Amino acid sequence: MEKETIALIELGGSHDECLYSQVLFLKKYGLRIHVILFEDHLRHIDAFPEVDTWQSYKNPGGWLAEWILAFRLLTYLKRQGISKAVLNTAEGNLIRKLSLVAGRHTEFTGIIHLSSKLWTSRSQKIISRKISKYFVLADFIKDKLEKADSGVSIESFYPIYFPVEKAAEVLQDQSYQICVPGGVDFARRDYQSLLDEMLSAEVPSGVKFVLLGRTSNKDGQELKARIRERELEEQFTLFDGFIPHEKFYEQLKKAWLVLPLITPRCKDYADYMDYKITGSFNLAYGFRLPMLQHESFAGTRIYRETSVFYRDGGLLEIVNQCMKDPARLNTVRERISGLAEFRFDVQAEKYIHFIYGKRHSRP
Repeated sequence: MEKETIALIELGGSHDECLYSQVLFLKKYGLRIHVILFEDHLRHIDAFPEVDTWQSYKNPGGWLAEWILAFRLLTYLKRQGISKAVLNTAEGNLIRKLSLVAGRHTEFTGIIHLSSKLWTSRSQKIISRKISKYFVLADFIKDKLEKADSGVSIESFYPIYFPVEKAAEVLQDQSYQICVPGGVDFARRDYQSLLDEMLSAEVPSGVKFVLLGRTSNKDGQELKARIRERELEEQFTLFDGFIPHEKFYEQLKKAWLVLPLITPRCKDYADYMDYKITGSFNLAYGFRLPMLQHESFAGTRIYRETSVFYRDGGLLEIVNQCMKDPARLNTVRERISGLAEFRFDVQAEKYIHFIYGKRHSRP
């Protein structure tokens, strides 16, 4: 009997960190997997050996090309006999067009990364006419949406598995590495408060802040200029362009802490409190790394279990305490490893059950 086939579709390129966990969940239940994404995106990610078929398209330029791609994609799904598909980013103009022309052959489940769009975005409401089931990436977001009665079915999972086989095993060196994953974005991260504190308080010896993302954009260039002006270059490790995945993971293996740098001064702060997460969180969970979080996040249980917290102006003080007391971070790592919601079997079963509406038996 031929295996059932499912498609994972990423037509944005900014959430590829969520793909590998889903591939592992689907493979556990014996499904054939097609991953569909843009050509330029495919060139930047590792070809996971668990995937049966990779299909890529040119990134469309303009509204007509988006319509053409939507029809091409639907034709591909029908020809391949794919009756289930997961939209890894179920938002945006292209997905809206896809939802308008999709027939009944393929049932779509979506991942929504900013869940407040379900009631604030006209475009998302159009998408939800076709996609009535959404994943979110944290249990607390699911709980808030269920209380708000968003009109769609909601499930959560944690994409905390990564293809790290190519990354070298790295021993902790003399530097005390604190990683800030993600491209430089002033709306999402409060770099300025960190720079200000580094000028007003002593940076503990050996501490390195590693910005794990591009600095080639406008915000990145501005941040680099601010670092130079304050003569703080020795305390930072920066990357201009795309960081290969194996190098990215090697940096995380060397880290002591993950620093999301989200504070009430960030433009997107309110969204992070209720309606979305940053990829830094799931990287920290996956690599069993404690997070260094602003104290305003301490009201959420999952963050209390996985973080140490700092007050405004007290980030470096907490770093110093953690350096002097390694057992403090070891305790957090043990808590992360023991959290029931991070168990692979629990996540895989929940993921499959939501897509198929029944318990999908393994081969």
